[in-house]
Amino acid sequence: MIYERRALQRRLNELRPVLGEVVGDLAGRLNTPGKDRVAAMWETVAFHALAKCGALESEAPLPTGRRPDVQLTVGELHITADITAVSDDGLDDQNPFQELMWQIEAVKTKLGLPSGGLDLQVRHKIERSKRGSRTVLRLPNRNALPEFVRTQISPLIRNGISARTFPLRIEIENDDAGINITIDPSLMPTNTGSYAPYSMPQIRDQNPLYNALKAKTAQLRGALGTKGIFVGDAGCDAMSFSRFGRSAMSPADIVKEFFRQYSSIDFVVLMTVVEKLSPLMYQQAPDLTNEISLFVRDGCTVEQELRTLVRDMAEHFPQPGMSPVNGSHRARETGYSLGFHGGFKMSGDKVRMSLREFTEVLAGLRTLADQGSKVVPAPPELRSHPNPVQCVISANLARGRLPSTLNVVKGGEDEGDDWVEIAFGDPDPAISPLR
Repeated sequence: MIYERRALQRRLNELRPVLGEVVGDLAGRLNTPGKDRVAAMWETVAFHALAKCGALESEAPLPTGRRPDVQLTVGELHITADITAVSDDGLDDQNPFQELMWQIEAVKTKLGLPSGGLDLQVRHKIERSKRGSRTVLRLPNRNALPEFVRTQISPLIRNGISARTFPLRIEIENDDAGINITIDPSLMPTNTGSYAPYSMPQIRDQNPLYNALKAKTAQLRGALGTKGIFVGDAGCDAMSFSRFGRSAMSPADIVKEFFRQYSSIDFVVLMTVVEKLSPLMYQQAPDLTNEISLFVRDGCTVEQELRTLVRDMAEHFPQPGMSPVNGSHRARETGYSLGFHGGFKMSGDKVRMSLREFTEVLAGLRTLADQGSKVVPAPPELRSHPNPVQCVISANLARGRLPSTLNVVKGGEDEGDDWVEIAFGDPDPAISPLR
């Protein structure tokens, strides 16, 4: 997920005396793989931050019978709000590029081709209306993909294999799709592809962010005090403040339109993570920072109080470990993140490696030759390279040097692992020549 499990656990612990049974429900959702996991994560982080700023209640009934997520009192300020998370899942279902790539890869594998070497190019169309325009990939809908692959793609791949015409190039141009496929086994193990960006919002009130805000208005109907909506980013381009083209609507454009149509809502808080790539690119992990943005309806009389609240709550957010889109993908997977698996540090006669990986090696669940891979045993291309930690340990053992100390270096709550540091001593006469 976006935030590490240790950071979330501390927040659950601190929320339990405040919210009671609500915390048990949050923990259950956080432990269940799926897209709701990210929504539960944003609720946990927002609840915790708000509880640090004032007196917090959750799911307290309104006179209408509705139970909003947040009722918060900070001095004279009383807030009723709901928390939601927004993603591009609906748009991805309508434009199933990744699903098509997976299905073509599965066909290749079934026909005996090695993994990778696939390039998929998808054409698009622009649908225009009085409200604006939107980009749509020229692909069948998700439910029709298996039949499309079986009848229109699989036979062409099979024929190409029989004719041994590599690289194999396939073009499909009809009412169903507009795609180009290239299969070149010499480019394994990676796959590539490209398509027009279909998820950048081009219509103010027809996009995932606007839809999420609109869906929450009914929950707050009849509430007293200041009413608002907290929105967490679960992988949604409409939440991005970086513009992809002049026609794209910014989050501010979308929220402004929402306020115009729903004047009963006083404020919106957008919660996302900004990813800044290192100039060194592959040599350094990207810099991830929280971005908490407040939008207030014109005429709201408590704007300054809201700005103070949002500034204070941002101080209690954890350090992100993933971007929203990556965290959303990982939230659908079972098991846990890899932590420091495969990482190492060397200095003099000391070597550090992941404590979790070290423990799994001792338990016989993996070997160092697996290179920290999540899949065990690792694919042959990973195991073909010598593991640096294993090389250091083997070299010291060959010289008769055994570990003299093993220290655990704690990684902190914003990391998913610890380090074990192994220091090697002088040659031991038990396994080396006498001197």
